[in-house]
Amino acid sequence: MSSMAFPLKSVLNAVVSLIAVLSFFMGRELVGVGYTWGFLALMLAAWSIERLGLPHPPRFLINLAALAALGGIFGRARYNYVVESLMESLLLMIAIKMLEDRKPRDYVQVVVLGLGMVVCYAMLSAEKDFIVYCFGTGLVATLALLLSTWYEKEPRAVLTARELRQLFGRAGALFAAMLPLCLALFFGLPRATTPIFGMRSQFGSSSTGFSDQVRLGDVAAIQSSSKLAFRAEMVKLEPQTPYWRGVVLDIFDGRTWIASRNSRGVFIPDTSVPRIEQEISLEAGNQGRLFALDQPLAVIGVDVIADGAGVFRHRSSTMGRRVQYRAISILSPRMSPSPEDIEPDKRRCLRLPANFMPRLQTLTAGITVGLNDREKIDAIMKFFSEFSYSMEGLPNTWDALDRFIFVDKQGNCEYFAAAMAVMLRMAGVPARMVGGYRGGFYNEAGNYYIVQEQNAHVWVEAWNEASGAWVRHDPTPLGQGAGSGLSAYDTLALYLDLLDHQWSKLIVTYNWETQAEILRNLREIIRNPQASLTPTRDGLLRLGGALSVPVAVLGALVACGAFFYLICYLRGRRLEITLLAEFSRVMGQRGYRRLESEGLSEFLTHVADPHLRALALPFVRAFEEHYYGDRPLNAEVLRHALRKIRGFASYSGLRNHVRK
Repeated sequence: MSSMAFPLKSVLNAVVSLIAVLSFFMGRELVGVGYTWGFLALMLAAWSIERLGLPHPPRFLINLAALAALGGIFGRARYNYVVESLMESLLLMIAIKMLEDRKPRDYVQVVVLGLGMVVCYAMLSAEKDFIVYCFGTGLVATLALLLSTWYEKEPRAVLTARELRQLFGRAGALFAAMLPLCLALFFGLPRATTPIFGMRSQFGSSSTGFSDQVRLGDVAAIQSSSKLAFRAEMVKLEPQTPYWRGVVLDIFDGRTWIASRNSRGVFIPDTSVPRIEQEISLEAGNQGRLFALDQPLAVIGVDVIADGAGVFRHRSSTMGRRVQYRAISILSPRMSPSPEDIEPDKRRCLRLPANFMPRLQTLTAGITVGLNDREKIDAIMKFFSEFSYSMEGLPNTWDALDRFIFVDKQGNCEYFAAAMAVMLRMAGVPARMVGGYRGGFYNEAGNYYIVQEQNAHVWVEAWNEASGAWVRHDPTPLGQGAGSGLSAYDTLALYLDLLDHQWSKLIVTYNWETQAEILRNLREIIRNPQASLTPTRDGLLRLGGALSVPVAVLGALVACGAFFYLICYLRGRRLEITLLAEFSRVMGQRGYRRLESEGLSEFLTHVADPHLRALALPFVRAFEEHYYGDRPLNAEVLRHALRKIRGFASYSGLRNHVRK
């Protein structure tokens, strides 16, 4: 029973179709909706032509359609939408190529267009999907080039399943051989810290994190997302709940809280509290805000602006890319500003719109009458203890605060914090809101906190006259809202997140600054080789902890690939030896013995019988094409030739030629 056979052209069409599919998935979120639907329509037409045997459109019509599409695309290209426009043109060109009656050069052109899509995608995204698209397109493109070369020589060739497997193995081996060069180019070529020409993809462009203005309902939109906000490598805090400071909102216009940035940025740290360092990897979409634990003293590693009150921003927008930096903080709920800032800050944090919410003023006066500032804070905190936390049906109209306090009596953190800050101001206690994140899940495998957007949080800082400091107060019920969704992390998810974190550190944020640091370290090793060979134990432990999981996974993948390739090679080699031995045995039975040092063509010249020589010739040619021409082993052809030789009947005139 013969194995399945596939026409070479059908296999080649399937392979380039896979390139087109990979290109579509690369561009589906980066190009316009019309172009994705146009691509799908053209691919459906191409598939119908192939399956139904319909005539292909004339090439001149296809060329005109391609020029018209390219003109429309580049006509709307802008300086900040160059790569996306290029991807749109590449995607349509691939689909148009699929409509043609393809020649060998057309297959090569589809491969080139697919590789162009990978290059464009690399400019806009270095997420984990890039590995799939890059490796997948590279492997499939290598296979397509091998098949197109074969197709140019033998357009009517038919492949067996075994030959297909062998071709896949060869394509994988060629692609693996190119990987070291690709890695060398990636790590060696100069890299920018921002996309080329300031181009930014539509990936991650949605507003996350906090801006300079927060309106009631804004934080709820952030908290509904399970996306990663940032990771912070640091020691685990027990039993404290970490608060990650991002923005101070000290102006209230009756509906929106605004960051004034009027503080000098100086506060007096508490020397009795230890300092904590954090290595923070901030995801894209953070609107330039740099988050840090509790009371940040400094942010290092990026070009920052200090807005005052322990708040920092990136000097340029970081919306479209990840940022890594080091923060130094003190773990304290108290922040003592510089003497020059105290009075201006207090005055600013007492302002309210004229005649704002008279009913709330009456309520506040009744709660705080005859109390000092500390007692007023406690009384207002107690007032909110009877409210409940909710993310459903939150009001965002002009009277949202009134509804929260007097009608709904439920809401999320921003409603609790905004109501408390307003009531404190009505009671004569300076108060402001602070936006950031609360909580996070600690990854023991990598020694870092995982902070998601659902950890977004807002709390209150009120002025404490006795201590001369702004003190944190959080009226939102603990254990609800921020941080409540992270306990679902299991062991596998934590290790996968660790791999993602290492990918972000080593690949996504790899830039010329990292290259410069590597070069400095190399120069130091050359200047002082003895010192470079005496690493500290702590340094080795940190390096081992960071690389253990990625190295283990990479090693396992390499080992599996090597084992699979070895098995395929041994199976092919064993079949080759078996068929050759069978040929020698059959020919020996017919009176012709082949010496071990004798080649097949040479052996065939000594076969006197023309009928037997003609029957053996297909076997010899097929085997030598495989052995000397580096062609896949066509076992079916060889077995068929052996059956013909076995059926050769001896006749009376045949002599037994035994060569010694």
